[in-house]
Amino acid sequence: MSCYGEIEKIDAAVFADTGWESKRVYKWLKFLQEEGNKHGVPIQVVSQGNIKNDALNSRVRGVKKDGCRAASMPYFTLNREDGSSGMIRRQCTSDYKIRPLEKKFRELAGYKPRQRIPASFIEAWKGISTDEMRRATISKNRWIDFYYPLIDMGMSRDDCLLWFANKGLPAPPRSSCLGCPFHHNREWRLIRDESPDEWLEVVAFDKAIRKCGGLRGDVFIHADRVPLEEVDLRTAADAGQLSLWGTECAGICGV
Repeated sequence: MSCYGEIEKIDAAVFADTGWESKRVYKWLKFLQEEGNKHGVPIQVVSQGNIKNDALNSRVRGVKKDGCRAASMPYFTLNREDGSSGMIRRQCTSDYKIRPLEKKFRELAGYKPRQRIPASFIEAWKGISTDEMRRATISKNRWIDFYYPLIDMGMSRDDCLLWFANKGLPAPPRSSCLGCPFHHNREWRLIRDESPDEWLEVVAFDKAIRKCGGLRGDVFIHADRVPLEEVDLRTAADAGQLSLWGTECAGICGV
């Protein structure tokens, strides 16, 4: 929208790359960079490292002597001795998204590390739609103000998709780590059915982190706490549940 003059032109756009997005997202990022360059809106990429590699290489919390750091992904845990379950605290968003972005904001503003920045010096725009208004937060840094243009314009995700379609542009995919434990079953099905190689990758990752050092019990990337390839990803219809209103019943008799 900024490129097309429908909202104020931004100075720069920044994407925090965890190193483990889907192929669809990286293809989309390349398109955005090309489109941004056409309209004088540079899209820069920052990274704190590859979250998948860090997760596989780290076996304890914190930074190891060899420089490898814990990925702090929100795995689901299961203690087979007493049957207790839990979930690891999520720090990956802060480590791989927020901090790299803030570091880049400081750089773009022309300030060195730990140098004091005036209040409200940076206005960071976030593409959160009305569907996810609960994610619209206030910045914890006094020098950064968050602005949500889509919410301000009353645009939902469907509105955004319609905007892209009307412009003749491809539909944007959802950005998230390929093996994110917060995936819903529909997202796991999408990976399994449309990208078999990425599905095999996340299945292998799930197996590899089962005995994550420093943790009690086993860890999984699915909330069912079973190996990913064993999870029942069927929809209710796939499982045999019939639709009460889909065929002969019009749903108007009040029964």
